[in-house]
This record gives sequence, structure tokens and C-alpha cells, in this order.
Amino acid sequence: MLRVTRVVCGPLQNNVYVLEDREAGRAALVDPGIEPEPVFEHIEANKLKVELILLTHAHFDHVFSLAEAKRRYDAEIAVHSADLPLLSHLVQTAYSWGIPGAESAPPHDVELSGGEVLELAGNEIQVIHTPGHSPGQVAFFTGGDVLVGDTLFHRSVGRWDLPGADWHELEHSIREKLFRLPDETVVWPGHGEPTTIGEEKRFNPFLGEDPRLRPKL
Repeated sequence: MLRVTRVVCGPLQNNVYVLEDREAGRAALVDPGIEPEPVFEHIEANKLKVELILLTHAHFDHVFSLAEAKRRYDAEIAVHSADLPLLSHLVQTAYSWGIPGAESAPPHDVELSGGEVLELAGNEIQVIHTPGHSPGQVAFFTGGDVLVGDTLFHRSVGRWDLPGADWHELEHSIREKLFRLPDETVVWPGHGEPTTIGEEKRFNPFLGEDPRLRPKL
């Protein structure tokens, strides 16, 4: 079974994740964002071999250090095809947000479309396409955990006012895909604290049982 390690990194408080099987010494790095050095230190301290670099989506704060991660680990980069345009504009977008220093993204190795099952140390990682925050946003579901990027947060949802985002797609992704996972599934978001599917189905103010916050479109 894969263990999830969360490290909060950089000025935008991104969650960078390591999916790891310590007995096998194998791991996947998820969303190498800004200032991920503590994550690299964790990987090296536990003598983990990174075999996959998984991108939940390609907004600059989640892929800022992709080139450095590729150099360090020479692992396969997996990203949804619909977010490749975002990936190609990484340097310019980061600079426009006042965060210079990004390197151009290296070529990806695995082009996702949703529905794939990836393998790591004998464990399955299911890819779920969850557009709405970005066209190529995906979630990675393994065991009792789902890494959702910026689709769903503790008592919140991802932004739908960015280029390529769409509220109706976001709502569908959460209700018809994420909320169909078991209630006890731990939700690991791109920012903030983890939650569970059951908690958000009940209490999320946008899409829970008693939604109080609805967008004015």
C-alpha cells in the first residue's frame, strides 16, 4: 500500500506530495511546485527511487520545479493532454504572477486522458479526469487516498474564474466523479489541509448537503 507524504512548499503554500512504498524503496513525486527542496530532502533521506512525476494539472505553482525534478530523478512525467498548453507557458505565466526563475518544462513522457491505471511497486494508481479548474485537471486515486489537485478543498472548491476553467465542469467533476468514491477516502488537495469525501459530501458549502455558496454566473 502506498503512503502519502505531504510537504507544504513555497510562497503560495502548495502541497507537494510523495506517494511512496518504503519497503520497496519506490516513489512517485506529485506536483513539484515552488521551492520543493524539503521534498527532495525527504526523498533522499528515505532512499526512495522516484519512478513517476505525476501532475494533477499544469498551473505554474504546481509545476514550477518540474525541470529540476526531471534532472534529479529522470522519472517519467505524466500529464493530461488538455493541460499541455498551460505547461508550454510555464515561464511566462510564473513571471506574470511575480515569481520569476521558472525553467521551461521538459518534454512529458506519458500523456493522460483519464481512465488509465498506473503502477508503482505493485500498487495501482487510477487516473480520474476532473476538469473544471483546468481543462486537464486529474485526480490520482490509490487505496484509501485521492490526490485531487485544485478541484476540491476542505470546505471549498477550486477556482472556476481562470482561463480554461468552468464552474459547470467543476461541479460535474466533484459530484459525478469524486463524490462517487468511498466516503472514507482521504482527500489530499493542492493547497490546505486534507479532508475526506464523506465530510465534503455533507459539509462543503458549495456542493454539500446544504449548499450556501453558489456562484453567480
